[in-house]
Amino acid sequence: MKNIVVLAILLLLFIIPGCVDSSSGNEENAIETILLDLIDSDDAFGIDGFDSDGAMDLDHEVGLETEGSGRILNDTLSHRQGYRIRFGRNIIDRQRSVEFETGEDTVIGLVSHQISGQFIATVIDTSQEQVDSLSFTKDFSSILTRKIRFIKIDDDSDPDGYRWKIDALTPMIGGAGEKVSITGLSFYDLGDSLQTGELLYSFTVNELGDLFIDRESLPSFTAFARVVAYATVENTGPEYTNDSTGVGEWVFFNYGKNRQQRGRVHLRDSGVLLDESMNDNIHSRAIRLHGPGLGQLRRVFRSFTESIDLATMFVSDGGYNTSVWSIPYRVERP
Repeated sequence: MKNIVVLAILLLLFIIPGCVDSSSGNEENAIETILLDLIDSDDAFGIDGFDSDGAMDLDHEVGLETEGSGRILNDTLSHRQGYRIRFGRNIIDRQRSVEFETGEDTVIGLVSHQISGQFIATVIDTSQEQVDSLSFTKDFSSILTRKIRFIKIDDDSDPDGYRWKIDALTPMIGGAGEKVSITGLSFYDLGDSLQTGELLYSFTVNELGDLFIDRESLPSFTAFARVVAYATVENTGPEYTNDSTGVGEWVFFNYGKNRQQRGRVHLRDSGVLLDESMNDNIHSRAIRLHGPGLGQLRRVFRSFTESIDLATMFVSDGGYNTSVWSIPYRVERP
């Protein structure tokens, strides 16, 4: 009898920890499912709007509310003998992974997006015909990452007495290759005199990876207001240039929600208008904000600021080198 009792105790010692581990694992899985649902239902996250669904003019806007209506902007930038450049991407595959670091009341999620597809560069002549000898496609792949902080808050309406919410997020950063990198991004007010005014928001590479932006305090802009964007970049070379400015990379500010609602603005380093010095690695451009959408007072959108080296843009076998910062923003009516 004594041996039976000892055996029973030993079995309990093995079984009980196993049950505890299983229960703990099930609870963590349930929490992670809730957190993934929070990410999926929040317009601040994701990569929709970065895919241009083919080659587009350098400056364009599609489906967004602009002073009460949608519009498409045609780019007027010429390349060499009057040719015009269009470029874009078709994202063929996208994979998202999320790794959670779980605490008692706080969870940090590391979100990684791996995207791949075709980069498309098209040259259009003065007759609006494609120049096949100068147009090409190339395969690309990029990885973009960010952190999201979740917190547990009291909620008497929930059966558990609490719920999880997204508290803050870092900018999403990444790209491909090692030639180009963005080191700073800032936005200034542009007054009626068309002079750069008050600094609105500023981000630097040294703080970016662990800069948590409060989810309720995203960068906010007034609908149809004018701002100036400045992006500082580095290019380790060798630089491919295509004009007298000597600039070896282009910078674009992409914005929107999805393929049907998006836009792109080409920031310049040509030393004209608001860009003070040619080829000083500071690319700038005035931007007129879109509206939140018909019938909407405010809405969240995504931005993707991207630096692309010109060998990527103009040389079919010139590799694929980009740097991307993605920061969500809010647009509100006055």
